[in-house]
Amino acid sequence: MHFANPKAFTRPLRKLLKSYLLSVTAGDIMLGEVADHLCVNDLDRGLSDKERIRAAADIGFTDTVDDAIENIWEDPEGLIPYSALCDLYDPEGLWKALMKEIEEHTHFYDASLVTKNPYYIHVHAPEAKSGAIELGTTDYLGGEFFQTYHQGYSAKRPFGYADIGFFDERVAFPVIRENGQVWMSVVMSEIESMEEPLARAHGKVITYGLGLGYYAFMAAEKKEVESVTVVEMNPHVISLFKTYLLPQFPHKEKIHIIEADAMDFIREQKDGAYDVAFADFWGGVSDGLSLYLRFMPLTARFQRTLHEFWIESCFLEYHFRPVMLKVLLDMGLSYPLVLPETGQSEWRIQKAFSRFLKQWDYTIETEEDLAYLLTNDCLIRLMHQFAIEYTGD
Repeated sequence: MHFANPKAFTRPLRKLLKSYLLSVTAGDIMLGEVADHLCVNDLDRGLSDKERIRAAADIGFTDTVDDAIENIWEDPEGLIPYSALCDLYDPEGLWKALMKEIEEHTHFYDASLVTKNPYYIHVHAPEAKSGAIELGTTDYLGGEFFQTYHQGYSAKRPFGYADIGFFDERVAFPVIRENGQVWMSVVMSEIESMEEPLARAHGKVITYGLGLGYYAFMAAEKKEVESVTVVEMNPHVISLFKTYLLPQFPHKEKIHIIEADAMDFIREQKDGAYDVAFADFWGGVSDGLSLYLRFMPLTARFQRTLHEFWIESCFLEYHFRPVMLKVLLDMGLSYPLVLPETGQSEWRIQKAFSRFLKQWDYTIETEEDLAYLLTNDCLIRLMHQFAIEYTGD
């Protein structure tokens, strides 16, 4: 990959750098507050949704953004890459930009999106335990911020990976815990991230990973779905599901559970045995990245089965699109972008993807060529090719 004329791309690359730094700074502020269970519970119920979001962002994040800006200017060396914003904004301009970014990535949800969801109507999780696996419920308070699923892609704002939301009332939801830690929960991010895969589910469906059975439930609800086969390796998860959850499924006759490791099962799976396959046996973007890179290549031989992967676009947003930008900035501006710290496994993968991109035969001649490189379509195609070639070094 190379620029036909690097100097012609100085301005668009600087614009992309500014967008990325603003996005990752605002995103880390938002997710930090989510982790701390930030709750804004005194909002005026008479406000419109847009006014409610603005008020929640102002009340919830003003002090945090103040502190972040003060820290960035006081310790630029210790807060790389965020401190690069000092070269692009003055403190007042950065404050306004961050607050606008946070507001645009904050959403208000009506509780009925959960309470009227078919899964919630039919399925109730009791407190139960099998081995290290626990079944139960937890909740979000009214005004408590939670992470949501970032949907879609905008060429104008290509780096918006972190979205958050809140309800105006308490909402309870089922969870599975492993050794006391939440492994899977049916929350807004789960519901939103499965909307598109579920829309494409038809015929004979297979899903790798059981959890609370949300995907299996929603797929079985569809008239176009003949059967749903679930591959799950943990016998305790299967036991809890069969004992407490499956009996509540209206179309339980469509559900078939196979106790097996997804990696082993798919090696023996015949192409066309299922119409649609959905992989969902990782917990999130960190633990899931290496599993995705190991599993995805095993699906490449299939021609008659559509394979989809839970939160694939999140892997793209957190781990691969930033590397694409880093490589572009290095080639076009000789700018040494430092990416936020990750775990050692993710860091090795990002380094390998950087080498992969530099060896890719692609010439950037126009701004349209540059913009294409950051799209989901381009990056997912590259991720698949990279996954097939990646050896884990």
